Amino acid sequence: MINNSILSLAIIFLLSFFASRLTKKLKLPVITAYVILGIILSLLNLIPDTLLLASNFFSNLVLGMIAFSLGSGLSFDTLKRVGKAVAAISISASLLPWILVAVSAWLVFHQPLYIALILGAISAATDPAAVAMVIQEYKSRGTFTDTLLGVVAIDDAWALIIFGFSLSFAKAFIRGNGTFLAISLDLLIALLEIGGAFLLGGVIAFLFAKLSRFINTVKERLIYTFGFLFLTIGLAITCHFSVLLSCMFLGAVLTNISKESFQFFDSLHEVDTPLYLIFFVLAGAGLNITILGASAFLVIGFIVFRTIGKIIGAFLGAKLAGAPNTVGIRMGPALIPQAGVALACALIAKHAIGGALGDRILVVTVASTIFFELIGPWATKNSLLKAGDIQE
Repeated sequence: MINNSILSLAIIFLLSFFASRLTKKLKLPVITAYVILGIILSLLNLIPDTLLLASNFFSNLVLGMIAFSLGSGLSFDTLKRVGKAVAAISISASLLPWILVAVSAWLVFHQPLYIALILGAISAATDPAAVAMVIQEYKSRGTFTDTLLGVVAIDDAWALIIFGFSLSFAKAFIRGNGTFLAISLDLLIALLEIGGAFLLGGVIAFLFAKLSRFINTVKERLIYTFGFLFLTIGLAITCHFSVLLSCMFLGAVLTNISKESFQFFDSLHEVDTPLYLIFFVLAGAGLNITILGASAFLVIGFIVFRTIGKIIGAFLGAKLAGAPNTVGIRMGPALIPQAGVALACALIAKHAIGGALGDRILVVTVASTIFFELIGPWATKNSLLKAGDIQE
């Protein structure tokens, strides 16, 4: 057992470095390697309790950064550029998995409704990095590829919005005493918390843009960006608002009111990798694998209904937008990969819900993520190939 947090961090960073090199050779997602490494280090007692207790801090911090970055994709210019088909597909391919997974988890697998809502929300997320890597590796070009890139650029934003709403409602169910009046009051509080998150993100975005004229150097820009991002996260936690929605709206408003906003997002991208690494390793270390067997059927159900939801949702979205049939048929399987955003949401939910149910959410997400990250890139490649965008 290691009780030295600094020594443990050194082991985490060094082993993660070699694990990432290995996953590149095996063509596996590096995030999955980090999670598995966390599980192994935890089993070997190489991660002290002081670091595990800090996982909630890292989850709020990293998820705030992810949400802030995803908010940059919600500029009016971007939404106009991607077009009606991308908007319709991204929304329907997020909503339908949420509905199918939530309903099945509640009615078929007999999970509490608020847990089912959270699992459904997590299923809406996709892994844009895996999709982009497949497109880059096989030099895919064409209408389908362009549409796919547009969808994955913004669908995680919808997933975070769905998760933010679902988590707020879940907290309302947990707080309620079961009476109609109590549940109604708690749901009203949840709506006020969501509205407060949007207001907080918007106000800070205007302050962010207004005071940015005092920045003189690149280093100052990074400090300035972290300061306002941490301010948003801290105030959201203090006011019991959604960290996700507050930071996403901060990024969305900022990208629409400031022409230099891309510089702030780029500043974060230069330094976020070590934080993401620690976050995903600790996510794996905090996994209670002893309940994996008991959750096996729920994991299978999550995988099946998420896959169905992505395929049918993408097809319906394409139909509604009048996109070609090839786009509607092939888009769903191309959206199968699932990684960072889903894991981040699961860890937030674990800390918010707590207990065995919180552990169950994380176990289901990690197990399904490993499956989807193994089969997802193949499914994406197959869709691109059948759409005629990959020339063999």
